[in-house]
Amino acid sequence: MSIWNDMTWVPALRTPFLNQVFELITLMGYPLFLLMFLCFGYFALGSKRFFHTAMLLMAAAMVNSWLKDIGQDPRPAAEFALDGGVGKSYGWPSGHMQIAVVLWGYLAYSVRHTAYKNLAYWAAGIFIALQGFSRLYLGVHDLGDVASGFGIGCLCLYAYIAAENHPRVSSGIAQLPIVQAVACLFVLHVLYTIFYPSHIDHYAPVWFMGAMMGWLLGRYWMNGSEVSLPGPKPAQLLVASGLTGVSFVWMALMTRLPRELGLGETGLAMPVNYGFGILFGVGIIFVLPKLLSKITAMASA
Repeated sequence: MSIWNDMTWVPALRTPFLNQVFELITLMGYPLFLLMFLCFGYFALGSKRFFHTAMLLMAAAMVNSWLKDIGQDPRPAAEFALDGGVGKSYGWPSGHMQIAVVLWGYLAYSVRHTAYKNLAYWAAGIFIALQGFSRLYLGVHDLGDVASGFGIGCLCLYAYIAAENHPRVSSGIAQLPIVQAVACLFVLHVLYTIFYPSHIDHYAPVWFMGAMMGWLLGRYWMNGSEVSLPGPKPAQLLVASGLTGVSFVWMALMTRLPRELGLGETGLAMPVNYGFGILFGVGIIFVLPKLLSKITAMASA
């Protein structure tokens, strides 16, 4: 068996303590953590930085989903698996690894001009390595899956940063009116859905595409301004945590309502799911900050 697919070395590494450690680490690559981390970061750690982080992460997730469903590469044998959260998804490329590269890599890059530059790069490298190894340790990806996730993640990160730093591209995107920006993203989503390799239990991630659209709409309606939290830094972190809690409830509503309405993932259900995703994105990026500013103004009046 090729080294890229061999998993026989994994069980010998396992202990009850390490099982818990790597199960915790791997949770950081699942949508719930990622969305809540993006919400907290948007409120507390820089709205512009986390807007770009979210757009890159969602685009990379769409790429990963498409590659998984077109390749249909099976995961390692079930006897090796300790992570039951993978469902019916395929193995190649590792989504956890790809997302870790774009998330932690972009955040480290975004503070390159600060005193935290070296620390950020070291922390990003450690987080990425731990996330990749967790997938091997838990037996749900082989070395080939993780290596390809790393490579594709690097390509996504490089492409986004290159576009961001290209004067004509970045200025052209920044100057797009909201109607044109929304139309361009919507066309890309339609094309992505049309050419998505759908098959039983595997469909385009329409809700997340809607969340991406909602994120864009909310950012335009905020006029690119930063979220302003009241009080000193500890109080700001506390407020951001509260807003993240509200975001969790809002996300639960926006993901559960389609299921309660009996909607599937195909046909007429697709635009409805897309709409719920938009509501989630707009609620986080625009509605919550505006409500906070009104409450703050009333409290200080």
